[in-house]
Amino acid sequence: MMGKLTVWLVVAGLAWLGWTLWRIGKRRSESGPARRPDQASSTAQARQTPPADSPPETMLRCVHCGLYLPAREAVSDTTGRSFCSTAHRDRAGSSSNDTPRQG
Repeated sequence: MMGKLTVWLVVAGLAWLGWTLWRIGKRRSESGPARRPDQASSTAQARQTPPADSPPETMLRCVHCGLYLPAREAVSDTTGRSFCSTAHRDRAGSSSNDTPRQG
């Protein structure tokens, strides 16, 4: 009697193991090809690198707070000074201090 129970437990364990491995294989095939960790980091790094044919973008410094930002995002006043926002342009227009504030 004990021998038959052991055989059935081994058969059940092997069936469970086969079913689990089948599910894992099915999930991997549905999610696409597996990637190695070194491949994933190289593709992420490639996405962060700008295209080689684009020229470097000019950066300007906000007269009010000193923040550097792309020239296309800067806001200018009538004298040509650059600011990071209209609020800083308006604040700087009311004060005569052209040096960037700390903090």
